[in-house]
Amino acid sequence: MNIINAGGWYVGNSAILDWMDGFDDLAFIRGDFNISRVENGIMDILSEPCPHKKIEMIRIQKNACFKGFYFTTRSFIGRYTKFLLKPNSSPTNDHDRNLRFYINLYNYLSIHEKKMTSCEEFDEIKLWSDWLAKLAPKSSDHKKFKHTVYQNPFFYNEIFDAHKDVWPKLFSPYKLIFIHRDPLDQFSDIVNDKAHTLVSWPRFHGGTETMHPADRFLTIAKKIYNARLKMAKNYKKDELVIFSFESFLQEHERVTKKLKTFLGVKTQKDSFNKRFILKNSLKNIGTGKFNEEAAILLKGKEYVMEELYDLREQLINHNNAI
Repeated sequence: MNIINAGGWYVGNSAILDWMDGFDDLAFIRGDFNISRVENGIMDILSEPCPHKKIEMIRIQKNACFKGFYFTTRSFIGRYTKFLLKPNSSPTNDHDRNLRFYINLYNYLSIHEKKMTSCEEFDEIKLWSDWLAKLAPKSSDHKKFKHTVYQNPFFYNEIFDAHKDVWPKLFSPYKLIFIHRDPLDQFSDIVNDKAHTLVSWPRFHGGTETMHPADRFLTIAKKIYNARLKMAKNYKKDELVIFSFESFLQEHERVTKKLKTFLGVKTQKDSFNKRFILKNSLKNIGTGKFNEEAAILLKGKEYVMEELYDLREQLINHNNAI
């Protein structure tokens, strides 16, 4: 079973994923799973009808693997040299994990290309589903896992809809998680991270390039809320769970008990996992009201928060909410 944490843009996904990483039942693919949704990524390849363009995309992605392999190796050499000079430091296994990722991805791209150039009939979805199945054991420290957790492997249809018929097949069977957060705290974190000025990814920022940062936030956040509300109509309680960042932290025992049932987690939380520390995450609630830069950007634009609070209320009251 694949667990898809479909993000809402700075809504506190990291804390929930860090908590999930503490269970042996769950293999955790770190970071946003962009390889499936980027330009010339896996789902672009799968959704491209023209064989020649498809092969071109595969070759572009193979070249990207070489670059990833090169930069990962260079980073590893630098880190290992530092370790030799400073024995008290510790090398990381992220490099090994990343190298395995690029090698495995390159191998599957090569298989796909070979089958295409030889005009062999095959099931593309099955090929890449097999890749996903082999990815988790190579990427996670949990070797006895039953489910694999992905963060943001697709865009909501309202943001970018070219993959709408591909991702449900590619990640099947799957369950969905929607996390939402106080929009003011959400915008505050976006501002702190300088993400309110970014317009560089057409698939995400498209159509907002000339907008005021507050209006850009409203436009994108509304699309995400509306997409979630529309999607939620099609999923049962055992297929989709909705909860807030705040309730996850402030009502931790109640929410995590229901979340563990939804996820099918049977094991106890690993006491050695220090990625999630409740008292530290609690400090991220209510930060928006103290952010002066965010307040300046929202001045005279009260409608931004009014619209988003109304949409959030619909998620809070949804039948799939816990």
